[in-house]
Order: sequence, then C-alpha cells, then structure tokens
Amino acid sequence: MIKFFRRIRQKLIDENRISKYVLYATGEIVLVVIGILIALQLNGIQEDAVDRKKEQAYLHELNLDFKSNKIQIDSIIELNEKAMKCCERIQEHVAILKKDPRNYTNFDENPIKDSLLYYQGCCYTNKSFNPKNGTVRALINSSSFDLIQNDSLRRLLISWNDVLDDYLEEEQYAQDILFKEYGPFNRKSYDYENTFSDKNMKIWFGSREYNYREERRLGLEYLIEVVEQEGITSMIDDIIRHTETENNIN
Repeated sequence: MIKFFRRIRQKLIDENRISKYVLYATGEIVLVVIGILIALQLNGIQEDAVDRKKEQAYLHELNLDFKSNKIQIDSIIELNEKAMKCCERIQEHVAILKKDPRNYTNFDENPIKDSLLYYQGCCYTNKSFNPKNGTVRALINSSSFDLIQNDSLRRLLISWNDVLDDYLEEEQYAQDILFKEYGPFNRKSYDYENTFSDKNMKIWFGSREYNYREERRLGLEYLIEVVEQEGITSMIDDIIRHTETENNIN
C-alpha cells in the first residue's frame, strides 16, 4: 500500500503536475491523521474497558466487605440492646433486694440467684466492631478512587472513615471503662473460689458495683444511640445498594 502511494506521488512529480501533487499530499496527510485518530479512539475504548473491569472488581469487593460489616454491626446492636436490658433488670432486682439485708445473706439459697447471675454476666458482655475496611482504604489512598463513576458512592466512601472513627472512639471509651476500670476492680475485690460468700455478696450489692453496672448501662445506651446518630447502618445499606446497582449483583 505504501509503495502504491509512493508510485502515484512520484508519477505526479515526474509529470510536473504540482497542483495535483499538493492536493494529493494534503489528502494523504488527512488520511494519516484520520488513521491516527481512529487508533487513538480504539486505544481509548480499550483503556476504558480495562478501567471498567477494574471498577467492577472494586465494587464487588466493596459489596462483599459491607455485607460482612452489615452482619457484624447488626449483631453488635442486638448484643448491646440485650446487655443494656440485662443491666436494667439486675439494677431493678438489686435495688429491691437491698431494702432487706436478709435477701443477700446466704445468697446461695436465694431462688432467683441464677437469674441474677445471668443478668450480671450478660450486662458485661462485650463485642467490638472490626469492620472490613481494606478496600475502602486502598481506594481512598490511591488513584484507583477515580475509577468509581458513581458520585453518590464516592461521597459515601469518603465519609465512611470519619463516621467509623467517631463510632469506634465511643466504643473504645466504653471498653476502657469495662476492661481498665471494672476488670481490675472485679479481680481485686471478689473471691472467685467462694462465689456466694458473704464478702462477695456485700461487694456485689454494694454501691461501687451498682455504679459500675449503671455506667455500663448508660454506655451501652449511648453506643446504640451513636449508631443511629452517625447513620452507620443506613450508610452501610446505601453502600451495599450502590455497589449492587453498579455491579448488577442480584
């Protein structure tokens, strides 16, 4: 093909047909430019296809991560609500029993001791939120974030870490009280070998234990409120919905 055009060009020059040669040369340049543009367009289409494939992979990982986060946060809310109710129940029972010291003398014989011990253990049950966050951080901290075309999803992902940090800060505060304050008090004060001893019962019905239970109840109540106030569950639901829409996941 190149030799064919070269022969035509040479023939025009030999015949001294300059005007036709200029016209021909211009046409040849136009054809070359068109060829380049077509090649660039095809290359752009190929690059876009690669980018969309990468985007779909990220969306799939986000969808899996946040479905896992959804299961985890729902279980934590359920556990915290149950623990809070247990704190409320035991506080109510203890307040009634404290009115008569005979109720907690020889507590081992008290018919409701098993229920109260269950409430006590339930009150201090703890579960931390450890979300899968690797895909979000990988996107936010790299140029790959530009692959995400959904503006609503982009805004959610940008906001997610701040919302998560706010919740985890409150969760950590509640856990510090549980493990750094109540834990040492519990280990130092109680006789584990004699569960229902008079000494243990006096501590258990005492004001300090009562205050720890009340602080635990309030802390759990606040954690439940923070989830609602920060919109954590709704944000997770929205991210799942957007990644399913973009990924055509059923």
